[in-house]
Amino acid sequence: NPHKNKFDLRRVRLVVGGQALSHFEYKFEYEFQGAGSRNLLDAYVDAHLFPSASFRIGQFKEPFSLDQMTKDKDIVFAERSLGYYLTPLRDVGLMIHGTGWEDRIIYGLGVFNGDGEDDSVGGDQDSPEFTGRLVLAPFKNRGIPLANNLQVGGSLSYIRADRNNVSVTAKTTGLTTFFNVASSAKFNVIRSVEDRTRLGAELAWAAGPVDVMGEYFQVIFRDIKTSSAQFDTNLRDYYISLLWMITGERPGFRNGVFQPISPLKSIWRGGWGALGLAVRYDVFLADDSVYDNLVNAGDSVKEARAVTIALNWWLDPCTRLILDVTRTDFDQPLLVGRDALMGTALYSDREDVFTGRFQFAF
Repeated sequence: NPHKNKFDLRRVRLVVGGQALSHFEYKFEYEFQGAGSRNLLDAYVDAHLFPSASFRIGQFKEPFSLDQMTKDKDIVFAERSLGYYLTPLRDVGLMIHGTGWEDRIIYGLGVFNGDGEDDSVGGDQDSPEFTGRLVLAPFKNRGIPLANNLQVGGSLSYIRADRNNVSVTAKTTGLTTFFNVASSAKFNVIRSVEDRTRLGAELAWAAGPVDVMGEYFQVIFRDIKTSSAQFDTNLRDYYISLLWMITGERPGFRNGVFQPISPLKSIWRGGWGALGLAVRYDVFLADDSVYDNLVNAGDSVKEARAVTIALNWWLDPCTRLILDVTRTDFDQPLLVGRDALMGTALYSDREDVFTGRFQFAF
């Protein structure tokens, strides 16, 4: 919508955390932005009982995907990839996680409710979701500078699902919903589904001032049954991104997660801060069965391709400016609004978004 220009408080969060008795850590994170009255994001306790194994219980991100596990304040684009909406996000559960082999193996394995955040609507079945992520960094601390920050990983999530689990909403960088499937989508109410499997593969490498990341996501719903059909549905996404630190800072990874950039010399101390240029190509794909049974063409699209260029300027370790330009092309026109006077539907097969963001985190 070319007339949709506005200021926005994208995230306003308060994080409280600390240590207790040397073996326990806790974290509470609350989101104040938005019209909802409850925005609790994280509420968990970590018990560090063994050198290579810790136990976490509460509400937190399920261990899945580099894109999901990287903190919001550290991503170098205005928004995450389209594939982020295929990840499990946050849920309530129990997880074992840690590192081994001198931090060359990073893992997380958990069991969760499978219904999302704590106050989400529960399903008809009491079946837990099992989620795990494994990352290998075989050349970490081996004295090979070019390969020190090379890592490869995979993620897996499985649940014996019910109709409430058939729910996926994906948005563009402009926060336009271009894909939405719910248990009562289209003209057929979903009566049951056998299971849901999420798959993820990731590859990341940083050397000198350059960082490259790529991921593949897949969500498979098996044996969805409506009043008139039975079918499987497959959703996929893949992206590749490149970050170049113009001012020479060295991006890197720790515990399998992209680390925050700290300027070599901040602007307040006679320097220029840190400048980084990032580029990303992202593709979202859905099966034909989605159009046939779950969504109306125009309300959702089955293919979206996005190209993003983002300029990051870290004035100091706490303050950053982002200028992000993203073009998203759809395989067919998407309903984006209605004419205020005539009431006619407005469709577009492309979205161009310019985002300027000021970020302060301390």
